[in-house]
Amino acid sequence: MAECLSTIRVMIIDDEEPARSELRYLLGQYQEIDIVGEFSSGESALEAIPALNPHLAFMDIEMSGMSGMQTVEKINITSVVPLVVFATAHEEFAVKAFELNAVDYLLKPFSEKRVSKCIEKVRMLLADSIATTADKKRAANKQLPHSLQKLAIENNGKASVINTKDIIAAYCTEGQLSIRTADKCYYSNMPLQDLQSRLDEHLFFRTHRAYLVNIEKIREIIPWFNGTYNLTLEGLSEEIPVSRQQVPKLKKLFGL
Repeated sequence: MAECLSTIRVMIIDDEEPARSELRYLLGQYQEIDIVGEFSSGESALEAIPALNPHLAFMDIEMSGMSGMQTVEKINITSVVPLVVFATAHEEFAVKAFELNAVDYLLKPFSEKRVSKCIEKVRMLLADSIATTADKKRAANKQLPHSLQKLAIENNGKASVINTKDIIAAYCTEGQLSIRTADKCYYSNMPLQDLQSRLDEHLFFRTHRAYLVNIEKIREIIPWFNGTYNLTLEGLSEEIPVSRQQVPKLKKLFGL
């Protein structure tokens, strides 16, 4: 059986708050769904996608400014492409929606039964994606039996080569990936998930959807509010947050 995601990161994009509220309520019945952002315009959603790295976006079609269709056209050419479900009062756009590779089309007002079918479809698609990624990783590991020790970071037409063990932390800021070492900060347009897939999973820990840290550089684990933690790292002045979802993994990692 295909592995399922324990958390499905979801964005809601709709310029009407009542519609966002209704969908938020219906999605709140699913334990695995984490609504990482709500947006009233396509423009604001596009800016946030690289940092939030959502699995799924519920998109209204007729919005002021950039329409849902225009937003998805732009999403489809970016490096982070979530599954898209159009959520609209207008059924006449369905054909165009599926031409844009939408995985489903929900009509307003939403029904619990219809939303349930949509979520089940999304679960299956994400499970298939996980299985495909795992197969590719196994194939790559057969070709590259040793963990990657060097990493080329491309930015502004140049590639800087660094030792992966020198990375202290990596995090998303203003739509760009920052990769910190003791003596320099490198910038890249690659998604954080792509960087994580290139690094030794035993050496790097995803503390938060926007942060990745080198375990060997962790120096202090500081309790924060609402069951979260902050980390101090060797060679880094700012503290790194640990989300509540990642706290159990952190405690297991250090035997807390």
